Parts: sequence; C-alpha cells; structure tokens
Amino acid sequence: MVSEQTIYGFDTIYHYAYPLKWYLNNSFFGIGITIAKGLIHPSREGSSKKWHQMVHENIIFGIDIAKGSSHAREKPAYAVVILKNGDAGHHKMVSLHKFMRMAWKEKPSLIAVDNIYEIVSDKQDLISFLEKLPPNTKLIQVTGGEQLLPLTKLAHQQGLSFDRFDPNAEALICAQLAQMGVGYEVSAFEDKTVIKVSRGRSPGRGGWSQNRYRRKMHGYVRQRAREIEDSLNELSKSMGLAYSQNITERFGGYSKAEFIVDAPRNQIHIGSGKYGDVQVSVKGIERDSLVFKPLKVKKRDYIIVGIDPGTTTAIAVLTLDGELRKLHSSRTISIPEVIEMIAQEGRPLVISSDVFPTPNAVEKIRRAFNAVSSSPFEVLSVEDKIEFATPYGYSNNHERDAIAAAVSFYRKNKNKFEQIRKKIPHGVNAGEAIARVVRGKSVEAVISGLTRNQIKEPQVQAVPEKRDEETFHLRESIRKYEEIINEMKTKQEFFEKEIILRDEKIRELEELIKKQRSDVYKRLKKDKTMQIRDMDIHRLQNKISEKNRKISELNERIHKLKRVRRLEISGRVLPVKIIFSFTKDSILKTQETVGIKKDDIILLKDASGGGTITAKMLADFGVRAVIICNDMSHAAQEELFNLGVPVLRAKDVNIQFDSIEELAVIDPDDMRNALVDWNKKAQQRMVEAKEQWLKSLVDEYRSERRKEMKD
Repeated sequence: MVSEQTIYGFDTIYHYAYPLKWYLNNSFFGIGITIAKGLIHPSREGSSKKWHQMVHENIIFGIDIAKGSSHAREKPAYAVVILKNGDAGHHKMVSLHKFMRMAWKEKPSLIAVDNIYEIVSDKQDLISFLEKLPPNTKLIQVTGGEQLLPLTKLAHQQGLSFDRFDPNAEALICAQLAQMGVGYEVSAFEDKTVIKVSRGRSPGRGGWSQNRYRRKMHGYVRQRAREIEDSLNELSKSMGLAYSQNITERFGGYSKAEFIVDAPRNQIHIGSGKYGDVQVSVKGIERDSLVFKPLKVKKRDYIIVGIDPGTTTAIAVLTLDGELRKLHSSRTISIPEVIEMIAQEGRPLVISSDVFPTPNAVEKIRRAFNAVSSSPFEVLSVEDKIEFATPYGYSNNHERDAIAAAVSFYRKNKNKFEQIRKKIPHGVNAGEAIARVVRGKSVEAVISGLTRNQIKEPQVQAVPEKRDEETFHLRESIRKYEEIINEMKTKQEFFEKEIILRDEKIRELEELIKKQRSDVYKRLKKDKTMQIRDMDIHRLQNKISEKNRKISELNERIHKLKRVRRLEISGRVLPVKIIFSFTKDSILKTQETVGIKKDDIILLKDASGGGTITAKMLADFGVRAVIICNDMSHAAQEELFNLGVPVLRAKDVNIQFDSIEELAVIDPDDMRNALVDWNKKAQQRMVEAKEQWLKSLVDEYRSERRKEMKD
C-alpha cells in the first residue's frame, strides 16, 4: 500500500483532527516511529527517507464540498477523488475524521481546492487546518492567488471539461489542475520555527521540600533544552540550518528555553509534547498576511520592459511574443525595488521609454541589466499611446505610457522576430537568437554560433577526472578572459551601431522641429484637439442617455405606486399586489416596486416553489391574506396557518386584472366572505386538533392503567 502512487482530489474538509500523539500511538503510518528524548525520528529499519520520497511523489488531494458549509453550524461533508496510477476512485460524503486518516496514511504532496474559504471561515481556522496536515503537504488554491479565476475557465485553458454541478467532477478537476502545475501554494507561516521548552506545571508555594522540587524541575528543563540544542547542531552540520536561542536561567537550571530556527516546520524532526515536568512546543511563525506562491516557477526568458518614471513610476513587462506579463505602478517604489521587480519577471533584453532622450532613472535601470536602450524616434501622441495600450488594459496614464513604450519597440521589430524564428533550425533557443540579433549580431552569425555550441556541448562535458590543479586554473582564467574580450567586442559593435542610430535620430529630430514650427503642424494639432473633445462630448451624451433611462424607470415605478394608492383610498375595491413566484427574490422585487405593508392582500401567481422561510417572510410583512392560483407546498401552508395568515384559492374570489396584468383588484364583499369561510374552517381544524390531542391523552392514560393492573 505504501508503494502505490496515489492522487487525491478534494475541496473541503471538517476542521477537526486527532492530536499527533494519537496517530503516533496507532499503527497508522506504515513505518516505525521512535520517540526518544522528546525528539521524533523515523526509525532506520523502515528506510524512512526512501519511503518518504516514494509516498510524496505525485500524491495530490482534490476536494469539493458536497453538503453544508464551512460557515454553518452543521458539519460539512465532502466529495473526495483519488487518482491511483491513472485510475480515479470517487468517495462521496466523506467526513473530516475519515479524510484526515486518509491524509496521514497517504502523505499527499498537494491538497488542491478551488477556494480555501470553502474549507475554513477565516485566517485562524486556516492556520489550525495547516498545522493538522502531515509534514511536507502543501495547500494549493488552483483558481489563483489574491485574484481568483473561474474554475471552468482554467479547465478550458488546459483542454479539460467537467460538470460544474457535480462535486466529484469538480474535485477531480482540482487535482488534475494541481498536477499540471496550475495554482498557488497557500502559505501562512514564515520559513522559521519556534521551539519552546518550559516547565510542565507550576511549582506553587510548596512546603519544606519546595526548593528541592523547584531545582529538580529546572534541571529537567535544562536537560531537555540541551538535548534539543544537540539535535539542532546536528541539523546545522548536515543541512546548514541556522538558529538562535534565548534562555531564562533559574535556581537549579532553566525555567524556559526558546530556539528560533531559520527553517520551516517540516524540516525539523522535533515534536511537541509533555514529558513529565517538562513541556515542548514546536510551532511555525505566523505571517502577518497570507502569501500565495505559484506552483510553476516563472521561466527566465527574455523580456521587453517599458518604464514611465516620475512621481508615479509605472512598469510594463512584455514577452518576445508580445504578451503582457506584468503591469505595475506605484508612488513609493524606488529604483532598487524596480530592478528587483523586473528581475523576478525574466531577463530584460530591452529597456524602453516613451520619450527622448532616455531619462536618467531609466538609464540607471538599463545599465543594471546591461540591456538595450530603446526610445521612439518621434514623440508618441496621446492617440498612439491609447491605441498601443488599449488591448492590454490599464488603470492610469502612467501605466498607459509604460505599455506604449514597450509595445512601440515590439511592433517595430515584430516581423524581424518572426523571420528569426523561421530561420533558426529545430532545437535552437529562439529567445537567445533574438537577443543576440537585437544586440547587433547578424542572423547568420547567431545561428552559426548557437548551432556550433550545441554540437560542442557534449564534448565540453567530457572533462578528464584527473587534471593538474594549476593548469586547470590557468585554463579557466584564459577562458574567462576570452569571454570578457568577446563580450567587449560585442559591446563595441553595439555602441558603434548605436552611434549611427543616434545620428539618424538627430537628423530626424531636426526635421521634426521644422515640421512643428510650420502652420500645417499647428492646424493638425488643433484638429486632434477637436477630435478628442468630440470624443468627450460623445461619452458625456451616453452618460446623459443612461441617466434619462434610469429616470424613466423611476417615473414608471412612481406611477404604479400612485395607482395602488388611489385604489386603497377609494374603498370601492381592494388592491391586490401580485408576486409572480413564491421566492425570496420575487417577494423583494414586489416590495421594491409597489411596496408590501401590513393588511395587504397578496396574489401568488406561482405558489409551488415556496417553503417555510418564504412563508414566514410574507407573515412578517403582516399581510391580510394570500391568494394562490395553484397548489402550495404543505410546509409553507402549515407555516402560514400557524402564523395566522389566511390562504385562499383564486377560484373562490373574483379577481379583476388591469390590461397588462401588473395590478389586480377584488370586491371587498367577496374578500370578506372568503375570510369568513376560512375562519370557520380554521376553527373547525383547531377543534379537531384539540379533540385528537384529548383522545391521545385518554389513550395514554388507559394504557398506563392497564400496565398498573397487570403489575
């Protein structure tokens, strides 16, 4: 059973698990566990390390809630899907206790959910849930981090489909998406662990032997703390973990010892527990806020970066395929932070801005990456920027300018990138080829160099096992210097071409200055301004049309309310307010449009969908009577009867509708007669119920008497 590779799919579980001590005392793990000196270690006889790796490979839980809710009082139940060696096993209505047993038995590497708040109600519940999971088990939210995407959309992107109304199908999709690397790990703890060793009980005031007992207890705490320190020293030697300690000395030893280890909880094989007069607590340090880490590490490919510096700095990152990878703007971000943010997204090939000459801040960032600088030959107009940025979307003008700077370079070189991809042979890195061409090399030279490196690569790996150390270092130095020389030559060629481009820019800018001084340019600028104003006028006119439509709807609602009010004041007929379906939304809609108040008469066009909740909702309004056109559920009818609300049949009263059947009226005499009949039936029903109750009392009394007589 241990050797099987198992994949579990689930969505939500109960917030309950047995203490770790219970699991350790039962033959539940499938391996031996040794508890010695307060430390928990896998036994050597079970080949722990090999077993641990084997169990954790490709084991994924995916879950979906099948009944209840994490916010409800009733404990929820869940649909769990288990994938073993490509076969899917479905489990319906799984309790938390059973799921935790499965989790500790299989040791999953990932637990995939579509929303963590289907499992927990708040952050504290989440922390408690994570602490109860087996070591090295990660909780994955497949629909995203802070911003969630629909599960159906993610499945469609991966070529999957499922029935979103089936909990088992949704649990299976969660597991499959996590297996594909889709989703984010939910992290509530920092990569630090706190180990506290303290007294297991209070020494109290005591008597003649109090000092001896106190000294003995403090000695036990010191002994346990030193054993943990020895274990941490072994981990520090083997794994390079660092830790700090804080010790409080008291009479005879320690009253408390605290160790802060720079490692996550699952890397420290020390367990919490109480050992006589000493207690040990091992916990991870909670984060101030949740952190979502992507399952797939972003590929360090080449990127095009557009920057708009100033009071508000905006950054736009494009791939070499023209896809927007990141868009960010901030008023407080510094240049080092910008550099760090860009480095996380990829390898900057081009750093561009939307103005010429390049601003100093952008130039500093470019030099940090040794990237190619790009500025437009002509000043980009507002219309051009809007055209470039609109397909990607933006929230302010700074983000728009950053996108425009990056897109301007991409559009100018898009055809060249496609030509390079078509020319390079299969197996050659297209991104590296494009990068070398952008830096100034010819396509033929780049293809030749990359192809030659591919052929020579296997030969480079074959290094003799024994080589003279001094000769090896000298050859390494020569190789490094040759690389530096080649890099300097490449830079020289690049700068020579850049000088030529700068000269061309200067000539073009001089022509542009002459053009700007001409009357033609002024007239064109005026036309552009008028065009922008026309667009603003059109936008404002659309807003006015929307407001007028809303005013018309409100006037129509006022007209309906006035008609109802006139009918109420006249007294000749009684107004009947129509609810088209016996649902909460339909009741609230009628309340919003015509109003529902005390002593109103309500007509239910469709009474089949209601229950006790909707019946109580009508009774809370204090309605006089409810008229139904078809059968009402027994539960709803009983609730209304118990609350004293008459339920009348439409065929028993003469209802008259208006031309569009939005309002109805009824004759007061007909209504009065119908209520009298209902009251008679209600009285008769109450009398019958009371007679039945009395009969049951008499039968019970007779039964008791017969028992006594037998005894």
